[in-house]
Amino acid sequence: MDMMKELHRNIRAELWKMRHTLIPWLHVLIPVLGILVFLSYYSFAVWSDAEKVSGYMEALSVVLPLVISVICSMAVEMEEKGQFQTFLGTAVHRRVPFLAKWLVLAGLGFLAVLLAVFGFAGGYWMMTDRAVLSAGDYLALSAGLFIGGWNLYLFHLFLNLRFSKNISLCAGTAELLIAALFLTGLGEGRWQFFPCAWGGRWIAYLLQCQIGNGAEASSFAAGSLAAGTAVTVVLWCTVMVWFHFYEGRFCKD
Repeated sequence: MDMMKELHRNIRAELWKMRHTLIPWLHVLIPVLGILVFLSYYSFAVWSDAEKVSGYMEALSVVLPLVISVICSMAVEMEEKGQFQTFLGTAVHRRVPFLAKWLVLAGLGFLAVLLAVFGFAGGYWMMTDRAVLSAGDYLALSAGLFIGGWNLYLFHLFLNLRFSKNISLCAGTAELLIAALFLTGLGEGRWQFFPCAWGGRWIAYLLQCQIGNGAEASSFAAGSLAAGTAVTVVLWCTVMVWFHFYEGRFCKD
């Protein structure tokens, strides 16, 4: 119970620290910009409705790792300016500040995903007077995209805390390329072990369930759960053990 109270206090502290930064605004501006760009292109593109929705969702899944790396870099940079004193020196339970930062960033990320998905759905409906999918379908796509990316927040917080923002941004760029490549046949048998590719592949499977071959898609999705769970457990255990001994990073980019 004490740990939960401390976690709640640290979440409030994270929100307070971020309110005067660009981090909350980026979670609004980036989705809105993406919606405007795609709707502008789709106003004259000769694609079917299903292809337009699929293309937009896959583009979101590809760009998400790089955006997460940028957001995590900005969040850790705030702590570096204070020499990590408020991040490491005020908590009774050592892992609480780290979990609070992850929860806040992941929560903002989920809201941004909802804005990106439902904003596009609403804009496309107003532009064409056609609803390609139901609200429940779009919610499922949002959940698949977010769950596919939530481990990336943990990974990039680790990279920024252990190394530097440059390493995190390079990793985010590499993840963007991997996510794009693994949407093709090159990802077969491999994508399950790369969290940056999960969102795109799960989105593709969900769209198959909603629009196309649902039985085949369900079997593929079920086969990915075991590998995804194993990767998640290993990642979380490794990072949590590492953070228990973390004393801060003194080098600057």
